[in-house]
Amino acid sequence: MSLMVREVPLRVLGRDMPSIAIQQADGTAGYSPETAGGFHVEVVNQLRVPTSIHWHGILLPNLMDGVPFVTQEPIPPGGSSRYDFPLKQSGSYWMHSHYGLQEQYLAVAPMILRNDAERSNAQREHVVLLSDFSFTPPAEILAALRQGMKMPGAGSDGKKAAMPRMSGGSSMPMKAQVWNEQTQSFGATTINAPPVDLDVGYDAFLANRRTLDDPEIVSVSPGETLLLRLIAASSSTAFQVDTGNLVAEILAVDGKGVQPLKGSLFQLAVAQRLDLLVTIPPAGGSFPILAQGEGTKLRCGVILSTPGAEVVRRSPSEIQAPLPAALLDNTQERRLRATRPLADRPPDRTLPVVLGGNMMNYRWTLNGQAYPNRDALVVKPGERVHLVLTNQTQMGHPMHLHGHDVQVIEVDGQRISGALRDTVQVPPGTSITVAFDADSPGVWAYHCHLLYHLASGMFTVVRYEGADTRYWIPEKTPTEKLGLE
Repeated sequence: MSLMVREVPLRVLGRDMPSIAIQQADGTAGYSPETAGGFHVEVVNQLRVPTSIHWHGILLPNLMDGVPFVTQEPIPPGGSSRYDFPLKQSGSYWMHSHYGLQEQYLAVAPMILRNDAERSNAQREHVVLLSDFSFTPPAEILAALRQGMKMPGAGSDGKKAAMPRMSGGSSMPMKAQVWNEQTQSFGATTINAPPVDLDVGYDAFLANRRTLDDPEIVSVSPGETLLLRLIAASSSTAFQVDTGNLVAEILAVDGKGVQPLKGSLFQLAVAQRLDLLVTIPPAGGSFPILAQGEGTKLRCGVILSTPGAEVVRRSPSEIQAPLPAALLDNTQERRLRATRPLADRPPDRTLPVVLGGNMMNYRWTLNGQAYPNRDALVVKPGERVHLVLTNQTQMGHPMHLHGHDVQVIEVDGQRISGALRDTVQVPPGTSITVAFDADSPGVWAYHCHLLYHLASGMFTVVRYEGADTRYWIPEKTPTEKLGLE
């Protein structure tokens, strides 16, 4: 199997723009192998600049992870790199460039790992890849952030784009997720809260590369079950997912099973995945599945439609929601329970991970240090490790550990047997403890998955004692090209 990383045109709101696609020879996005056959892919770089593709959330040998200057050299233009490893998982995963700012050019694609158990979850399934899009080139976005300039649409009170709200500020009505104890389900409520400060004001959100004024129409049948595999492949945007008149059931997060929870409004942080099971009513109809960006009124989505149902199309001005979406919090996370939790054992090592930032010069840190540096979170093979994540900023950070599953075991001091994840959202001013087993030696990237935070220092590595460090050359990170040429 070959995957081509290539530049392709993208039409957004009537304008043609360059983008990057990760495609098979026939144009199919990404790759969805059978787990029994393993993973066997040749990545071919057809761009004019280097690239490197990371297999997000996959348990794999360290040198197959696809991170430039950590586990390999970048793939040069016209070059290729081979990836071969057994597959230990099934479920919803994805792939993306880990080079420069290529993720903002939509260098992302789904990767669904299939087996009989996955296929038995529903009669039908559909993958929804969520992205954020700006007509401003990402290198210009990053330069503006570092200069303290406010990107168009970022925040709402005239503050610099990179400066989160520290206190006070006028409140406004916002749409938020709430847990209903009586119905034991998630729903929507209206709260009064300060406007959410955003790094980047995006021009559009995309679902499978399409805006909501021209959405993908998914054909479904009355009475059938459908598994929606939602992937937040965005660079900076977390989402509220609204299933409208359809009651949905969470079956898995980040590809890992959870005890089912019902609702109609769900939280999905950057890089996370959410498997939702819905049943189409016997009477049929048209059912929008909408994703609204955190802190904005802007939405994207797909429409489920039975034969003959009327599909109402929205104009570009009508894709705005009535209220902005509130900041993601721990309402959902503290109620998720893993179906296959880690074995209970005390930690052999507990490591603090303090999330910080100097917003005036857009410098984001882990334990007070901005990457590139030679610091690391050091572990030994065989250890049970606890990471205590403390967010000292007032922006949420989706923290992603490569090559491992982590279990959420404590949220703001409350012990839980939470979800297994590979990306954990840490809301502003909160603390979350995760556990993992150090069972995969190597040097593994660990970082905030907000692209401009990662590029501005919020990155480190988990390094096993005695690991092969030949490709870990943090000093080369600043040489990565930020554009398409």
